[in-house]
Amino acid sequence: MKSKFKNSAGFTLIELLVVISIVGILSAVVMASVNQARKNAKITKATAQVREIRKAIVMLEGDSGEWPGHKTIDDIENGASGNEMWDLNIPEAGIVSTDGNFGNWSGPYLSMTLVDPWGNNYFFDTDYDIDPDGGQRWATVVGSFGPNGIGQNVYDDDNIVDVLVAE
Repeated sequence: MKSKFKNSAGFTLIELLVVISIVGILSAVVMASVNQARKNAKITKATAQVREIRKAIVMLEGDSGEWPGHKTIDDIENGASGNEMWDLNIPEAGIVSTDGNFGNWSGPYLSMTLVDPWGNNYFFDTDYDIDPDGGQRWATVVGSFGPNGIGQNVYDDDNIVDVLVAE
């Protein structure tokens, strides 16, 4: 007597497990690529937003003759402390609203909420060390704390900054 199942078409359990394993490995590789692409997209978005904020600061400078926080234009405060603006959304920054003390203010200069892709505020600093490994080279910058989001008073290698003026 012949078995009915000997000549039947289909996949064995081993073949199915091999195919499932291959699909799992391929999906893991694709997900790693997608996650890296998302990270790169956020960095690109933050870089573009920092440039837009810099342009808004230049417009504020042209109208009022001041930088955010009523700072003097082109004044780099070498190593000063407490001069940073950690939130550019506040009226004292003069970008999205005014505290009433900016002469000839014609803003808002940006209509977006100034938060980076990681949910942190952008900053403005008139004594940012743009060469921390090679000594101290001070600059005025606008920036983001980058992907790791390490916040106030902690600058590190993943910060995204645009220099307004440097020593």
